[in-house]
Amino acid sequence: MKERFKRYLETEFRAIAPTLAAMEYRQQMLKQLMDRAQELRIKGIDDEDLIYSMCIEELGDFRSTLVAFEEKEHKVENAKRKGLFIGVGAVGAVLLFVLVYLLVSFFTRAWALTWLILVGGAFAGVIAVACLLTVKFGKAKKFVAMRLMPPVVIALVCVYLFLLLQLVFKVEMSWLIFLVMVIVMLGFDTLLADATNFKFRYVELGVFMEVFCVLLYVILGLTVPDFWHPGWVLCLVGIIASVIMALILIKKYNNAKDNKEKEKINKKYKKEDESYYTMWKD
Repeated sequence: MKERFKRYLETEFRAIAPTLAAMEYRQQMLKQLMDRAQELRIKGIDDEDLIYSMCIEELGDFRSTLVAFEEKEHKVENAKRKGLFIGVGAVGAVLLFVLVYLLVSFFTRAWALTWLILVGGAFAGVIAVACLLTVKFGKAKKFVAMRLMPPVVIALVCVYLFLLLQLVFKVEMSWLIFLVMVIVMLGFDTLLADATNFKFRYVELGVFMEVFCVLLYVILGLTVPDFWHPGWVLCLVGIIASVIMALILIKKYNNAKDNKEKEKINKKYKKEDESYYTMWKD
């Protein structure tokens, strides 16, 4: 029996590369088959051909199992190489930002604001990690965790832009960028909710429409002269748009419900089958 199992495994394992990991896995599978054969003998089965057939059948699609095993090994190796690449890249980025910081500090008169370079480097590192986690969580279909990452990226970008506009370019009312930040955060999350088929994505869309109109009204009211009085219509537009969207969704839901009921009625009362004359449930 052992020799038969060996010949079978030797044939099947030719589907993957003859690595040390494959050899160890082949040895493990031989032991597993021998143990299973012994279990069947203990249960009273004495036909060796039957035992062999039963053991092999229990392996299922063993060729696919071997291919998956080999792919897993390559993924582990690739993950290690990627981790090393990311680590070296992170160290290089830190050294680059420090070098730029020192050069600007010693050779220009802008030393009082050079701390922005280090802050920008730190923010860039956090943003890179957040982007990687977004992709990772998305592939793993952990959508709740995935949707927590983009707000971090948007917040850091907006904070840094505010620092640049306020301290470097002396732009008045640069704090308005935080109102824009809320719009971008909610809008991007609404897109992700729709892309991931979030249960309450349409409710979130309605909320976004109203928040967008209100914040846009505030921004334009603060920047455009005499906009406050006619501009309040924007808030009303948001409410009307949300109501229209709700009506469309209700109509869509009712149509789907009607189609389902019609299909059920047609199946029960209009579909004819000769077997119904002789078919019983008992």
